[in-house]
Amino acid sequence: MRSIFIAGTDTGVGKTVVAGALAAALRLKGIRVGVMKPVSCGGPEDILFLKKCAGVNDPLEILNPVALKRPLSPNVAASLEGMRIDLNKIKKARDVLGKKYDALVIEGCGGLLVPIKGKFFVIDLIAMLGAETLVVSRAGLGAINHSLLSLEALKKRKIEPLGIIFNRLSGGPLSIPEKTNPGVVHRASGVRPLGVFPFVKTDCKTGCLARVFLKHIDLKKIL
Repeated sequence: MRSIFIAGTDTGVGKTVVAGALAAALRLKGIRVGVMKPVSCGGPEDILFLKKCAGVNDPLEILNPVALKRPLSPNVAASLEGMRIDLNKIKKARDVLGKKYDALVIEGCGGLLVPIKGKFFVIDLIAMLGAETLVVSRAGLGAINHSLLSLEALKKRKIEPLGIIFNRLSGGPLSIPEKTNPGVVHRASGVRPLGVFPFVKTDCKTGCLARVFLKHIDLKKIL
């Protein structure tokens, strides 16, 4: 089984939409795809969206083994809620899903250096789960700095990403930063841009979402 970890450069860059679209695209291609959000903070909306996109019926406690109520970093939310985050619970859930699917799309929470517990960060989940990494960045202003910092963090841990997707957070014509950021980041980092994902609403139907992904993102470079 291939595990693809959707890593964001920051909070609110569109990881969930891109992860759901990837799952929908793989499903459309006839690949048995599962989804997982190891740690969520603030409610089940993200994993419910991913579940719908993949068309799976696995129980939420497997798809989202660590569910925290408050929209805070996991370590802070867990402390306030009196919860001890069990990393083995995440591993066991991944193993269950690994036996069912040919591909598993795993969404992180927040940016790569968001702490989950102690000095264990979101980026450390990638190594723990043995996953490949797909980086999602906002497409507009701020993308260069956040993207390069995230790619530096991955490089420091010797994690070679599959590529980076620039996600648009609003509609309308492409701005100058949205047009130029992918090239700037590629030249500075050597990491290939996989495309600019257009702004879509989360109520977009699964089939539509899959077609949008396949139109704008180079799936072959991911697979």
